[in-house]
Amino acid sequence: MQTCSDRTRAGAWLKAAKLLRAQKERIYNLIVEIEESGAATPHSRGIEAAVDAFLRAHDCQPVHTVAETIFPATEYRTGGLAKVYDYARTIYPEIRHVQANCHGTYALRLVERRCSDGSTVVPLELLIEKLRSQLKLAGPQRAVYECDLGLAPLELKLYETESDSRNVRGGQCLSHVSLKLGPDRELYLTALYRYQYFVQKALGNFKGLARLQACIAREVGIPVGPLVCHATLAVLETQKNLRWPAINALIDECDAIVAGGATESAA
Repeated sequence: MQTCSDRTRAGAWLKAAKLLRAQKERIYNLIVEIEESGAATPHSRGIEAAVDAFLRAHDCQPVHTVAETIFPATEYRTGGLAKVYDYARTIYPEIRHVQANCHGTYALRLVERRCSDGSTVVPLELLIEKLRSQLKLAGPQRAVYECDLGLAPLELKLYETESDSRNVRGGQCLSHVSLKLGPDRELYLTALYRYQYFVQKALGNFKGLARLQACIAREVGIPVGPLVCHATLAVLETQKNLRWPAINALIDECDAIVAGGATESAA
């Protein structure tokens, strides 16, 4: 097991990528803590820009696109929760033909769940309602807000046993999201990945999870706490369009941004 922590998403991504490089590109149980998931600094913006340019140059989904498959922040900014809840009818039909989305998106699973009786519910809406009701109490439950296998009626279902169990590769990598109320009623988020690609996906994953966390916290009127991502297997993946010399150069470029560059300040 390896752990790393940083104030920002991009800073945490870089520390994790350097650990993976030192451990020959693969780590079992890599735990990454982002202390302020909504924070941005000149350095973190520079790292994200470098990663984004790299992904575009290598025909991969950019950071924002990956983030949107977890939480549709564009919809939230322009239409609030009502537009997010309409994702299954407005956005997903337009992107489902993309190979990366052929098994569905996490955003889809947050806003549409089909029950055994054929009815549908909006899991994210149920979770927000649950938090709101608990926060009205003097002593709210702190650890009952799970986005897991969907066995209880108020859980946000991310893993679909019926469809996902047939996938050997591809499909569902984010298995579980746990939300907790911290000591001062701040919202903690912990995500569990069965397998996480740190070149193509991780920074976008962090961004999408941070946006989901920020949305929920805003809607129920509480501060945002730390974000933790636990990858049971993390890799710096090499594929036909991603070669090790280029990945190594990207990490060195991001490291140089931190070592040289502007003095960090809150954004």
